[in-house]
Amino acid sequence: MKIYFCFSFILASFFLAAVSHADFTGKGHVHKRAESKQEFFNADCASTDSCDLKRFTLTKVVNEIWFSDNPNHPTYANGVIMEYETATVAALEKYAIVQFKKGYVFDSTQNPRGEIHRSVSDTVASFGEPMPFCFRHWVIDSQDNDPVYNSDPEYGRFYLIRWNRPDSYDNRTEKYYGAEKPKLPVVYMADYPAGAFVSETAVRNVALEFNTCIYKANEVPAKTRRENINFAKPVSCFHWQNVYVYDFAKASFHDDLAAALQWAEPTARGNAYRIAVLVLIMGIALILFRLTGGSGA
Repeated sequence: MKIYFCFSFILASFFLAAVSHADFTGKGHVHKRAESKQEFFNADCASTDSCDLKRFTLTKVVNEIWFSDNPNHPTYANGVIMEYETATVAALEKYAIVQFKKGYVFDSTQNPRGEIHRSVSDTVASFGEPMPFCFRHWVIDSQDNDPVYNSDPEYGRFYLIRWNRPDSYDNRTEKYYGAEKPKLPVVYMADYPAGAFVSETAVRNVALEFNTCIYKANEVPAKTRRENINFAKPVSCFHWQNVYVYDFAKASFHDDLAAALQWAEPTARGNAYRIAVLVLIMGIALILFRLTGGSGA
């Protein structure tokens, strides 16, 4: 699991670089295909008793990540920046973001007869346990029992949220809220859930939906279950998707979620396959690490 999260963590660093219009040089690059923004301005704040919450924003970036050792097949991945602004710095901890997810990450192969086989081999940490990355119904997207996004059992709910210079998400200048309080009441977090790519033995696909919501923090339970999605009424929510499903006939990915609803049940894979997947992930993570010069998010 540490390898998986290292991989996701480094991908998030690349997403932040792409948002801040950075690029790779020499060994690879990120191509930003699209960027969109959803914004909530709390005009009807009296109805929710949340008038110190000024703004909630979700910025989505669609990227192709190219590596020099695989010039024909990029890694496709969507990511988001979740950002909110309050009236004062003290009011930042009065609000918390909770994200919900539905969908799965799966591998697909095609045999000589043209038959396509799908299987779920990846796992993700969910409420303190590794789970197959296959969620048929909406669940809370959290690694531990606290549903608040980016909370940590050791550091608490708010330490790992970040702040930066105005209008910047550059990971080289960002600071953790728990290490140093911002001068302006604006904080953010990033999510880069999974990437899709073609390897020598299989295709990694993603078919994921997310609902990212902001709540009054005192209405979010300190501990709950992943299925308890109706614990409180959010102030606002944004829906987004990360969908890349491979079409073997066209030899390309598409983003049609309906076409991905043929659910792949989690299946056991042999040790050789698991080792191959781990080696692939470690190799990609090493390349990413070298491209960033060893910097972390």
